[in-house]
Amino acid sequence: MEFLSKRERLVLVAIAQSGPGGTTYSQLSALGYILSKNTIQETIENLYLQGYINVLKDGDEIRYIASKNVRNAIINLEFHKYRLAKNLTELKKKVEDISKMEKQQQAIAFKGILKDLLSSISSSIVSLLDELPALTLPEYMEVLENLYKEFLSKLSPLIQESMTEDEINTFISLVSKYRGEKDAEEIKNTLQKIKGGTENQR
Repeated sequence: MEFLSKRERLVLVAIAQSGPGGTTYSQLSALGYILSKNTIQETIENLYLQGYINVLKDGDEIRYIASKNVRNAIINLEFHKYRLAKNLTELKKKVEDISKMEKQQQAIAFKGILKDLLSSISSSIVSLLDELPALTLPEYMEVLENLYKEFLSKLSPLIQESMTEDEINTFISLVSKYRGEKDAEEIKNTLQKIKGGTENQR
């Protein structure tokens, strides 16, 4: 699957957000703080040739209208972004309730709600695959990337399942093949330390 470039997505989303009435080139020039006029014009041409936008001449005015397929995909994308934000709000409320529990119960409850969040994210990604994923998936992944940096990266150790011995050996074998023996040995030692530390905590 080939994703649309960042500049193509910027222009296409701007056109789609104008709805069925479309937008004009002068209105798109608001993107000039990011893209040059030549880049905007070239991107419009590419999007038209790929069938993502239609061009309508209305008197002396030319309007660019996102295809129905694109607008449907944006509806789907915006809905899943809304659902993600809603889930995060609910998660924050649950965290407040969890903080009142005993320590052992906290870990179990916290792991549960994080798994629910990841399940919802997975469901959204599958849904976005149905309509114009070349546009919607990279847009959604940018949101997730920011979420991971600010939030999930700190909590991911709580939801990761322990690797089995077979999985560790397979992973080390892959590292050895693609990155070399030295890296494989370092990672193997690190994983063994982590596994040993986890077992000591039980």
